[in-house]
Amino acid sequence: MMKLKLSLKNSVRPALLFSLLICFNLTGCQCRPIEPTYKEENLISTVKQICKDEYSLDVATGRTPTTLWVYAPVDKILHKDYGKQEDKIFDDEITEKLRNILITIGRVLLSSDHTPEFFVLVISDIKIGIDYAIFANVLDIKKTYADSMPFTETQKRYVFRFALAPQAIGDKTGKHIQIYDIKLGDFLAQQITQRVSIIFQGEDFKKYFKLEKIDGLFNNGNFIFAYSIRETTRPDKGINAMKEILDTAAYCIRTYEFGDFNTLEINDLLRQDKLILNRQEILTRPLSPK
Repeated sequence: MMKLKLSLKNSVRPALLFSLLICFNLTGCQCRPIEPTYKEENLISTVKQICKDEYSLDVATGRTPTTLWVYAPVDKILHKDYGKQEDKIFDDEITEKLRNILITIGRVLLSSDHTPEFFVLVISDIKIGIDYAIFANVLDIKKTYADSMPFTETQKRYVFRFALAPQAIGDKTGKHIQIYDIKLGDFLAQQITQRVSIIFQGEDFKKYFKLEKIDGLFNNGNFIFAYSIRETTRPDKGINAMKEILDTAAYCIRTYEFGDFNTLEINDLLRQDKLILNRQEILTRPLSPK
C-alpha cells in the first residue's frame, strides 16, 4: 500500500504548481456558519453524502486524529492538449469536480463543532494512473472566511502534489492511498519548498536562475532544505538564493507561530555551502513578506 507523501520529487512538472494554485479554491462556498451544523464524529460520512447527493460524485473518506482525507477516482485528469498548449492542464470536466469537492469540504469543516487540523483531497486518474493531491491547513481556510487573511496568501498555503501513480489504475475506493496524520512541521517544510520553487520559476527570478532541485523535510525537530539553483545571468538586484530560502522559511515558521523545532539548515548543493540557524535566530528574524 502506497503512502502519499508530502513531496515534490515526483511531480510531473514542478513549474505546473503556480497554475494549480489559481485553479482551486473554496470561494464558491458562501456559508459563514453561526452555529455548528455538523458533528465531528460525522465528518467523513457527511462529506461523502453531500458529494453524492448534491454533485453526483462518489468519493471515499477517511480520518486520522489530525487529518480528514477525501479520495475521488476519475477517468481523466489531464486535458487532451496537455503538453502541447501551456495553458491546457486539466480536462474540462475535472476542474468543476474539484471545485465541487473543495466546496463540500469547506462547507462541512466551517460548519462543524470541531475539526481536524488538516485535510487532504486526492484525485486519481484511474485509467492511466495519476495522483493529484491538495494538502491544506484547516485554520488557514477559517481565517480566509473570517477575512483575517487575504486569499492570495491562502493560495500560497496549499501544498500540491502531482505524481505518476500506477497503483491508482482501477482503484475506485482509494486502497492505494494510506492515510496518516499530517504534522505541522512536515506541512511547513513542504509549503516552504513549494514557495521557493514558485519564487524561482517566477518572472522576476527565472531570467537569472535555473532551479534544478529543491527538497525540504522536517526530521527529528529540525528543518532541512537542500537546493541546486544555478545562476544563469548575474542578477541586477543582488538576489541571493540562500537568503531567499531563509527569508521564506522564517516567514512561514513565524506566521504559523510554530516553535517546536531546534534548527533550520539550508544546503547549497552546487557550492557545497551550508547555513544552520537555531530556533531563537529564526523566531527573532525580521519578517520578509512572501
